[in-house]
Amino acid sequence: MPSGIVEINKNKEIKFKGYVTAPANGVYPGVLLLHQEFGIDANIRSIAELYAAKGYTVFVPDLFWRQLPGCELNSSKKEDLNKSIKLIKNYNIDNGYEDIVSCLKWLRETPQCNGLIATVGYGIGANLSYLSGLWLDIESSVCYDFEGYDFFQEHDTFIRRPMLIHLCKTVLNNLKNNSKLKYLENIKNIKLNIYYNCEKGFTRVSDEKFDENEALKSQKETFEHILASFKQPHTHS
Repeated sequence: MPSGIVEINKNKEIKFKGYVTAPANGVYPGVLLLHQEFGIDANIRSIAELYAAKGYTVFVPDLFWRQLPGCELNSSKKEDLNKSIKLIKNYNIDNGYEDIVSCLKWLRETPQCNGLIATVGYGIGANLSYLSGLWLDIESSVCYDFEGYDFFQEHDTFIRRPMLIHLCKTVLNNLKNNSKLKYLENIKNIKLNIYYNCEKGFTRVSDEKFDENEALKSQKETFEHILASFKQPHTHS
C-alpha cells in the first residue's frame, strides 16, 4: 500500500479524506492516528510513516473536513495559529466521534489491516482517542495533551482497554484547576505520564516548545503500550 490520500464514504452523500500509509505488503494491526489543530500537516504525516515503519497500517482522517477540508496549517505562522484556534472553537466533538466510528470501520476492512486497532491522538485528536478508548471496540488508546475538558463524562469510572495519557504541565494544571485531574486519576485502566518541564507542543518537531528527549521518551512508551495491547488482543479473544 503506497502512502497517500484516500477518500472515505461515510454514506452516499458524505465523503471526506485522510492520509494512509503501511508497509509495502502484508497484513498488520491498525493505528488510527488523530491529528491536532493543525490538520494533516508534515508533522503528523511523519509520525504516520514512523508507525508504518514499525509494522502498522496507519490512517489519519481529516478531522476538520466539515470546516476546512484538506486543512494543513503552519504552527509557526500567526495567521495559521488564529485559524487553528477558530477550528477548535467551532469543532463539534459529537460529530467527530461519529467520524471516528466510520474510520474504524474503514480501517478494519482495509486488506492490510488484521482488524486489531489502537488510537493515538494529539490535542483535539486526544479528546477523540479518549472517547474511542471509552466506548469503542479497540485494543488500546493513547492521548497527548487534551484540548479543553468538556468532553469528559463524570459517571465514567472504567476504561475497558488500556489507555496511556501524556500530559505537559500546562494541560495538567488546566485539568487540575477544573477538577478533572482527580477524576482521571480515579479511572481504572489509565496510565498517566506527566511532563513537568514541558509545554504543549513538546512532541512537535516544528514547534518552538519541542523537547526532543521528552518527545522520544513519550514515543518509546507509546510504542510499548500499543505493542503490548496487540499481543493480548481483546477483540479476537
